[in-house]
Amino acid sequence: MRLEDAQRLADVLSDATDVTKASLLEERPIIDGTPWKEPKEGISLLSETEHHWLAVVLLSVAANGGNNPTGPGTVAWRRAADRLRRARWLDCDEISVELVDGSGIVSSKTQCPAQWLPGDVFAAQRDFTSYEKLATAAQALLERQDLLKDLRLVLGALSVEEKVTPERMGAALERADIDAEALADIRQRWAGNTSLLVDRLRPVLMLFGVADHELDAAAADNEGLTEWLSANLPQWPTPSLLMAARMSSDDCEMGTAAWKVLGDVAQLPAWNEALGRLGDRYEIVQNHNVSKQTEARLEEAKALLRGFARHVAIKGDKPDLFREIERVSDNFTGDADWSTRWWEVPFDAILGTLRDRYAEISDVAPHLQMLRDAGSVNDLRDVFEREGIEIAPDPYEVAGENMKRLGYIRTGVLDLHQAWTELDTTKETRHQPPDMPLAPPAAYLWRWSDGELLKRALDILDDQEFSTACGGCSTLDAIRQQLNLAPEEVEARRQERHLREQEERRKRRTFDVAGTPFEIDGGESYGDLFDRLGKLSDPTGPCAKRDEFTPLEVVRTKAGGGGGGSGKGTVQVPRPSAGYRELVGIVGEIHAYHYLHKEFGAQARDAWVSEIRRKVLEPVSGEPDNVSDGHGFDFQFTHKGEKMHVEVKATSGDDSQFELGISEINAATRLARRGKWRILRVRFALSAQPEFYWLPNPFEDKYRDYYSLHKGGMRVSYRVSPQ
Repeated sequence: MRLEDAQRLADVLSDATDVTKASLLEERPIIDGTPWKEPKEGISLLSETEHHWLAVVLLSVAANGGNNPTGPGTVAWRRAADRLRRARWLDCDEISVELVDGSGIVSSKTQCPAQWLPGDVFAAQRDFTSYEKLATAAQALLERQDLLKDLRLVLGALSVEEKVTPERMGAALERADIDAEALADIRQRWAGNTSLLVDRLRPVLMLFGVADHELDAAAADNEGLTEWLSANLPQWPTPSLLMAARMSSDDCEMGTAAWKVLGDVAQLPAWNEALGRLGDRYEIVQNHNVSKQTEARLEEAKALLRGFARHVAIKGDKPDLFREIERVSDNFTGDADWSTRWWEVPFDAILGTLRDRYAEISDVAPHLQMLRDAGSVNDLRDVFEREGIEIAPDPYEVAGENMKRLGYIRTGVLDLHQAWTELDTTKETRHQPPDMPLAPPAAYLWRWSDGELLKRALDILDDQEFSTACGGCSTLDAIRQQLNLAPEEVEARRQERHLREQEERRKRRTFDVAGTPFEIDGGESYGDLFDRLGKLSDPTGPCAKRDEFTPLEVVRTKAGGGGGGSGKGTVQVPRPSAGYRELVGIVGEIHAYHYLHKEFGAQARDAWVSEIRRKVLEPVSGEPDNVSDGHGFDFQFTHKGEKMHVEVKATSGDDSQFELGISEINAATRLARRGKWRILRVRFALSAQPEFYWLPNPFEDKYRDYYSLHKGGMRVSYRVSPQ
């Protein structure tokens, strides 16, 4: 069958059935019943197992087998050797591989005796009966597609019942026409592979002043190297040392591993001194994780530092001190030299720097002595307990509770004030109550009493005459009685306020959609809106069924840039309410449904896979429940044999920027390699004539130049070419 005929028939078959092209599927390994996740136990270096001989056999086949033998001098062969150097062996009971499509749906599941897993792990069933069953996994390890026949020939000649000796290895390789001379060459190269380990080991030897002039001779093979290290470097158990050397990709990783085992003798300055004494072959290293380590330490101590800030503010009777002290830790950065001083930033270094910066704040210095002797977070906690510093409750929880209670009291005061002013015609009635203020500094320090809440509520009202009339009262009911207000009068004002607020909320929930008011959670449902919008004139836009994109201009961004947008200045536009943004999204997907229906023909309802579908279309009994906002797209359907994945991005205006969530970035990135992930941009979504852009995947290499990606791709901007 000709290739074009096969492709044509594949499209027809995919359209007519649930069959999916294999090129659109991904493999997901399942180990002992669960998706592969590297275990903490039960895994060993391949070189330390009974299967250590596999490295030489596989590398021999990689160099001399296949349709066009390439020899051992290629980059691909050296990379295979590196993988085998790092390779680890995992015995397991069951191995299977699932084929998963772009939406995460399993298409098939196959049992297999062995599998090459992410993380350079060779997994094999404990009860495999023939080495030949390792051939497919071995080919994956070698990253060659033409070696399966030779691997089966060679591995099939070796018996699991007998120890694999050099003689048996040679006889097995001869079945693939790989002679003794070729095997000897690979053996020599693999033995020479220990030179990589030696490079990692030399700085460790230098730390302890161990002469290494015999190391190269001892490293002729793994056995000799192991024996030499055991005799000359007892400070680090040899199996652990060799594991660290094999797993470290550079001197920085090796130094970190050394420090974790040996302690301060391998601290970063000492390690760099050892590297420097080894000559020009080695370069000094630094800790690139200083910022992350510092952030983690501060997060661990956050509650304690907040408790300290509150304590100082209360003791000094200066509420403003709380936020001033808090800002020091909020904006904290370590000293520049930390990256060359420690593999792991110690807590006392962070606390010492915090202490120095706290000292620059007026009235804080007398409280800093308690921070001097804490070498860890636990030490600091013990100090605070001795000093009687309260950590709980969290100051921000206190502030939240205070402001919530203040809101209730303020509402009651407003009702009393309204009744009081309306019953006295000489007083001015306020129709617009004062806004609730932001939390004052004192809100973070202690739980306000009822009397303090009432006083603050009266201060917010800012009516001196009313406050005077309420003098001496500590509760709302006391105020009512002192003002001679009947309960029914106050209740009437409360009802009036409630109706007023209800009407204001209704107005805030009502928006014009296609020329007609629509109230969120009002009389017209989203299903009614779906029907109404379906009666608009046919949506117009690019020919999506032919995958004709809206023409875009190449976007040229400067290195280090991050902005984007229209470039029309920095005017700040108020952010729309959450209800409005949700409505735009829902209406956008309704328009998208009708547009895709017109473009691609009748699609089943279950092509709409976002959770918005549940809000718009009532579920039907027996209908597949495949909706989720975790898919990374809103619509999924098959067109000409290929799965289409469409993410809808709606806007009420004509802006050329949108945001992508994590699941959308993941789906777009995954499907950029094989699959179709498209953006349907719905502009002027709330109008009666929405406009549609059909846009390519910004994570596909050939389309990257047409987008500006900011914040790791979470915000995307583009520019449409003039028509």
